Amino acid sequence: MITQTMVHMLSLLHPPLAAARLPFNRTIARQSITLIRHGPPVVSLGQAVRGHQFRRFVERYDAAKIAQRSLPPVAVRRVMAKADRVFSSNRPRALHTAELLGVPVAPIIDPQFREIEFPVDFSRHLRLSALTWTVIALMLWRLGYSSGCETLEHSRQRARLAADLLERQSQMGTVVLVAHGGINGLIADELRRRGWRGPRLPHSQHWGCTTYRR
Repeated sequence: MITQTMVHMLSLLHPPLAAARLPFNRTIARQSITLIRHGPPVVSLGQAVRGHQFRRFVERYDAAKIAQRSLPPVAVRRVMAKADRVFSSNRPRALHTAELLGVPVAPIIDPQFREIEFPVDFSRHLRLSALTWTVIALMLWRLGYSSGCETLEHSRQRARLAADLLERQSQMGTVVLVAHGGINGLIADELRRRGWRGPRLPHSQHWGCTTYRR
């Protein structure tokens, strides 16, 4: 549930985490990994939520599928149509996104691709948008507060393991991952460290699609 606004906020606290796509060319064995962010869920981050109710909001968000009015961009559907292997987070919004994109092969569902975790328990009754509470939670998390959730280092380790898996699979064909803004950013950061070419920041809007190659 990381938006472009949140990515900008995070970039102030941490160096940027990291596209038109070329077809996989078996002659030159060019490797390609595409990271796709899910479509907009039916539960909106624009909703006003009191601090002590934020956990319940996150639980509803995590259980939500994609809004019926939202249609995937044709360009992203074309990327998905050429995938040899598709991976997905186990969250309903990611699985529904893969379905709406017309996934050509059965996706491999793995919880390690789930969104990064951050603090969701606030005692205050202050009423703010869910997006604002999320930005506050992410700022605290980046500063080392991780009560009741995974730490930043644990999230980075999860991203390293995810990158290991995607790299191995990319040796056998084009790979597409349908996941979330935050974990996609950490995976992109890790891929770039390993010499993959692509944007420093993956596209963070809903249906955002970013390809890394080497």
